[in-house]
Amino acid sequence: MLERVIGALNKASSILTLFHESPDGDAVASSLALGMALEQKKKKVDYICRDPIPKVFSFLPGIEKIRKDCLLGDYDIVCTVDCGDVRRTGFAERVKEYSKHRTLINIDHHLKNDLHKIATINFTNDKVAASAELVFEIIKALNAKMNRDMATLVLTGLYTDTGGFQHSNTCPRVYALASRLMSYGARLNKISQNIALNKRLSCLKLWGLALSRIKKNSYGIVTSYVTSADFEKFGANLDDLAGVVNIINSTPNAKATILFAEQGDGTIKASIRTESNVIDICKIARLFGGGGHKKAAGFTLKGRIIDGKKSGWSIDLTS
Repeated sequence: MLERVIGALNKASSILTLFHESPDGDAVASSLALGMALEQKKKKVDYICRDPIPKVFSFLPGIEKIRKDCLLGDYDIVCTVDCGDVRRTGFAERVKEYSKHRTLINIDHHLKNDLHKIATINFTNDKVAASAELVFEIIKALNAKMNRDMATLVLTGLYTDTGGFQHSNTCPRVYALASRLMSYGARLNKISQNIALNKRLSCLKLWGLALSRIKKNSYGIVTSYVTSADFEKFGANLDDLAGVVNIINSTPNAKATILFAEQGDGTIKASIRTESNVIDICKIARLFGGGGHKKAAGFTLKGRIIDGKKSGWSIDLTS
């Protein structure tokens, strides 16, 4: 399948890399790394994401090139990167229509989904830790020169999707690739400094509130929540919550963790994590129209969080 990907990319003159809404580090960094390799091959490359890029990734090389929209028909190939399903592209109907007439390459490490059905070429593997691993394979097969910026981008994808090399998907292969990327000049210190260590005061206050609301039931399910009023109180945003669900998941004997965050637009974002080898939280997320991986997933609900203070909190789905 890699040969088909390389053959298609080599023939194309213009390529669009499209990654998922509410972008994470793997989606952003992997797309930029792929694009840089293609630009070395004198290809016209653009980068599209429906949602704003979180400020935490502003240090990434090439971040200023990412746009919010474009005409898909202007490109010979569209590469979807790290999209769990076509809906998460933010341009579902346009992507479906494009795939009927042009080449759509799906690069992803999620379980098979509806993108697999419409893509011309699926370069996927749900056994790797991040889409960055697949992008690295493409870069090497293109015979592109791995420079410091590209290595930093690929390493960022690995770093974020393994929780800073702490999640159970961190295996010897991941460490070996990280070491190889650092030999190319990847700036691990800069990555960790910006993603893990550089937290705004408003972010830390929001984390403190979320941690103070932790509850664990008799089934070992740990929950917490943040309301839109909390975001407003601290002058914080949804990006500031990135990472806190992993901290909550470190609760002793937790089987799974769910963090609910009210987004202020009548929806609630739920982030789920587990370190259990026998629980597949992706199946839970799919019940609510979401998705993800076996140990990290999420979904969105229409509704609002009712903070009952002393009487406890609940979710009103009738809103």
